[in-house]
Amino acid sequence: MPVSLFSAITAVTAFLWTMLVFALIHLAPVRTQRATRQLPIAVLLGMTVFAALYAWRIWGTAIRAQFRKSFDRFTKWEFWPAWIFYPPVAAYCFWLGMRYRSFGLPAIANLNQKNGGIIGESKIGILQELVQSAPESTADAYLVPEGPLEDRIARINQLCARHGIGTPFVLKPNTAQRGAAFKKIQNDREIEKYLSRVTVPLVLQRYVAAPKEAGIFYYRFPGESRGHFLGITRKEFPYITGDGVHTIRELIEVDERARLIASTYLQRFGAQAERVPQAGERVRLVEAGNHCQGCEFRDGSDLCTTELLDAFDAISQGLDGFYVGRFDVRYSDDNDLREGKHFQIIELNGAASEATHIYDSRNSLWSAYRTLFRQWRIIYAIGAANRRKGFRPPSPYAVWRDWREFTAQACEFPLAD
Repeated sequence: MPVSLFSAITAVTAFLWTMLVFALIHLAPVRTQRATRQLPIAVLLGMTVFAALYAWRIWGTAIRAQFRKSFDRFTKWEFWPAWIFYPPVAAYCFWLGMRYRSFGLPAIANLNQKNGGIIGESKIGILQELVQSAPESTADAYLVPEGPLEDRIARINQLCARHGIGTPFVLKPNTAQRGAAFKKIQNDREIEKYLSRVTVPLVLQRYVAAPKEAGIFYYRFPGESRGHFLGITRKEFPYITGDGVHTIRELIEVDERARLIASTYLQRFGAQAERVPQAGERVRLVEAGNHCQGCEFRDGSDLCTTELLDAFDAISQGLDGFYVGRFDVRYSDDNDLREGKHFQIIELNGAASEATHIYDSRNSLWSAYRTLFRQWRIIYAIGAANRRKGFRPPSPYAVWRDWREFTAQACEFPLAD
């Protein structure tokens, strides 16, 4: 600013401030003495206001950004925490339990999974059953039991050598929920680091490098020869693209969607979040195909065909006692999947899984609840059909005990890839 202009502004404002002070004293002379006694309070108030304005100047941008992020998360229901989103579903399940006179029916919706796939089911047991019934369509997997670190490392190396599994491969807990502790292993150092954190039995699975993943929710009532699809989900793995200037952290913070779950992504990157990707470099933000891990879900109803249903009818009927759940598959071409071929099953979740196409951001909250209500009606009806065949659900205490055991184990799990 030119000196003359700066001096003029300073003189005018000083004059106005001085005139204001004298005007106040002139208009209220009888209060001058009282005002003097209250001067310390006025000074303290003024300093407080000044400190608040200064803090807003320094941190205001960050505060406004955090407020905007919180507001956007609130308006986008797909990011609501479970304690906000699920109470209506829990209330509906309570009503279904009253209607069917049993709250444990979901635990016998699948007879080949512990608790029907609600909690505590063995991933390796399910995968090995799938390998036996559909070996050409299942990514093979093997158990790594508990034990000393050296023994577990030797077991992994032995399994990889015996079955021709190279890096990368996948390690994950044998009992887990929502992709917890899923890890794509690249080298021996990562094996040791992972095993030092996760001491429970593990699943070692061949990594499927196909670029696309889908979640296919399938159900079939006992006695039916043909099943149904409740929904199909396209799982899109988000990327950020480097510009050679900004860090991974900065690129995440300016991305319209990624910034809403930036803490999850940044915790996953750790110190690498400060790396500056080269211009045009694509950085994948998540490897696990789970919404809570940051994967983006889209409605994949266009993938539903008679040929695909025929393929999953054949697979599911080879699993004695399986009736409802979500197949997670990886594949390369949409048309191949529509024809029911050239896909690999990487996981099968039971009654606790969801028709995850509801999390498409284009869906309304009511449409999501409508689908979940229908899903639980189906699960309770299947459980009731199995009860009529003589099967009895486990006690609520037994299910609660398994849930407590899982949550105690999950405390040691690292963040999933």
